[in-house]
Amino acid sequence: MIKKFVDQFIQNKEKIESVFRGKHPDDYAEIVKIVVSFLESDSDYGCPDPERIHRIDDGDYQGILVFVIASKGYQPGDYWYVKVAYGSCSGCDTLQAIHDFGSDSPTEQQVEDYMMLALHIVQQLGKME
Repeated sequence: MIKKFVDQFIQNKEKIESVFRGKHPDDYAEIVKIVVSFLESDSDYGCPDPERIHRIDDGDYQGILVFVIASKGYQPGDYWYVKVAYGSCSGCDTLQAIHDFGSDSPTEQQVEDYMMLALHIVQQLGKME
C-alpha cells in the first residue's frame, strides 16, 4: 500500500463519488482509470498516468486482471500495478454484482459499493521495482 495515494484518494473522496454518481463504470479498467486520475505527485514525472494503463487478462470466465500503469512524462521511468479478481456471474464478480441489481442511474448504495471497490484498488496499488 502506498500511503500517499490512499491519502489522496481520501482527500478526493467527494470528487470520486461524483464521478460514480454520474454513471456506472463500464469495467474494472474504468475504475482503475478513475482512481489513477486522482493520484498526484509533486511533479508530473513520477506520477501515475491515467492514459497509460495497460491491461493483462489471461483468464476466461474468471481470473485475475493485472493493470500496469506507467508514469507521466516523455519516457516513463516508474510503473505501478494492481491485480483485480473477476468472475463470470454476479455471485462471484464484485463489479457485476454492484451493477446488475440496480437502475440506469447509480443509487447511493451502488456509489458506496463502487467507492469501496475503488478504495481496495488504491490500497492494493504497488510500485514496480
